Amino acid sequence: MKRIAAFAFATLTSLLIAGCASTSDSSSGGQYPVLKVLSDKPYVWDDSISEALNVARMAQPAGVGNGMRDFADGTQANTGRIGAGMRTFDAGIGLLSQGIFGVIAHESLSQGVNRQVDWKPTIVDLIPVQSVDNNNIFKSVQEIIGKKVKDSIAADYPNIKWFGAFTLNDKRRSHLFNTDFIFFDDKACRDSYNFSSIDGDYDKDGFPRIPDSNFFEDTSNISKYCELGGLLSIAGITNLNGEDFYIVTFKVEFGHFFNDSLARNYNGYLMMPDYFNFVAVNKPLRITVNRKYAAVYKKGKELLFQK
Repeated sequence: MKRIAAFAFATLTSLLIAGCASTSDSSSGGQYPVLKVLSDKPYVWDDSISEALNVARMAQPAGVGNGMRDFADGTQANTGRIGAGMRTFDAGIGLLSQGIFGVIAHESLSQGVNRQVDWKPTIVDLIPVQSVDNNNIFKSVQEIIGKKVKDSIAADYPNIKWFGAFTLNDKRRSHLFNTDFIFFDDKACRDSYNFSSIDGDYDKDGFPRIPDSNFFEDTSNISKYCELGGLLSIAGITNLNGEDFYIVTFKVEFGHFFNDSLARNYNGYLMMPDYFNFVAVNKPLRITVNRKYAAVYKKGKELLFQK
């Protein structure tokens, strides 16, 4: 399933530079992020398309689910990403017809398409608006999603020690990452770090320590750990049976080993693209994951992009 992408990439640390607007004081000082509703147009369920495509469309304001449509055969579903072979073909056509400038134009077009449709595995959940604490929407939603993530992983690793949902501080937070679910199980964590390592060989380095002052919340009692980290957002609002629900997304940036546990056990939706990549934990390289097709999972049931 995995293959190593043969190009260098900045480490995850270098990605977590840019801050974002925030509000609501945390217990350890600083401020929690603002979770704004990204779309002011309520999502209306469309019975003419598949459940999977409805999930993708309701999540799109958060930058995930792009490129999806229903297929005659859902096992052929893909995001529409243009692969390296296609880019080479496009460049050849461009060179024949327009010279070097044609090559640049075609390559730029391909890269633009890929930037739009390259998204990570993402939780999509519907949370009643009335159940969320308006005094700190971010932390309230984070805790709700965190409880369901915990239950999903614990279903496969019943001895897991759950430390909780943690928030990156102002300096470490970025447009890619604002939330980290931190926990420990010896086997699960070793498997996770190996999965996310170049050559699948992380054990020799032991378990990492959490850097000081990364989070608002206190992490001083955590020694060995692993994590599921990413970006928590509210894509929009939808109304079901007269009640308003937040469309909450959690785009996974690292800890992808646990995607399978989420697909099997999460009490909500998990969107899985046919292609994604992530930064390795032991080298400044990216690891690429290719799946046979894109799909959505709901409480362990696979939903195809097929109507």
